[in-house]
Amino acid sequence: MVPKGVGQINTVLGSVFRDDTSLLDFVSMNTSLLSDFHVKSTGMGHANTTLINQLPLPASDAIRTMLHVRTLMATCLTSRYRSLWDSLWRDAFRDDAWTRNECVEKDWFSRLSSDLTRDSALRSDWLRRQALVEVDVLAALDVGLTLDELLTIYRVQFPVMRQYEAETFYDQTGRIIFTPSKGLSGIGLPRKARKADLKNDIAYGIHTDARDESGIALGWEDVRDLESGTATKTFLDDTMPGGPHERTIDYIAPFFRPDREQDYRVAWEFFERKLKDTDADESVIGESAA
Repeated sequence: MVPKGVGQINTVLGSVFRDDTSLLDFVSMNTSLLSDFHVKSTGMGHANTTLINQLPLPASDAIRTMLHVRTLMATCLTSRYRSLWDSLWRDAFRDDAWTRNECVEKDWFSRLSSDLTRDSALRSDWLRRQALVEVDVLAALDVGLTLDELLTIYRVQFPVMRQYEAETFYDQTGRIIFTPSKGLSGIGLPRKARKADLKNDIAYGIHTDARDESGIALGWEDVRDLESGTATKTFLDDTMPGGPHERTIDYIAPFFRPDREQDYRVAWEFFERKLKDTDADESVIGESAA
């Protein structure tokens, strides 16, 4: 989703929606693994109008709310999205919860507000991944798939993604410290120490009770078994206005690797139980009104 005032060149096909809610319905459902699978299965080379019209929209109001808040938090990273956040805010967002709580405050959702702040956005690698995991499960529940069917689609149709997931590790703040993903080149540490990095103004450090060194070549294989301490990466960051500046990233041990299939199972049980509770509450309200 691009903010107001942003356009694109003619090699990009954009879609415009009648209102913000319709936009969020479409985006929140179709960032899921299921829609990715559907697009792959058509064999179409372009996201033309025919293909877009085939993609699903959320049918359940309860699922729609949970999809919306995750998509908004993943999208609204700057003040340029303030009007979108304002127009789509719902107090029900505060009643949500993560299905896992690693690297995140337990009251994450309850502290959200109608005012977009920096802390409203999902900024860590782990949190953004977790939001996508939960979107996959919510989309599968909405279209009536079973957990086994979701797992089968993941295993059979996304072997490269599955391979990357199996080797991507995070530190205690949710930052990726190692991944073989070609789409995340330069993120984290290399697999093996490379002296050439020092010539390219990239230096590493390791700081533990047993070893304290800086300005060295370092690889993932050197630090993966740390039980405590910190690995550091210092480099010239040229991604922000104002030109290159030296930046140091701290990776806090111990490091962990999530299991996407297990995360699907945990999320499925969580959301299935939550949806049953919601249906039960609505039935009670309906009976009281009658």
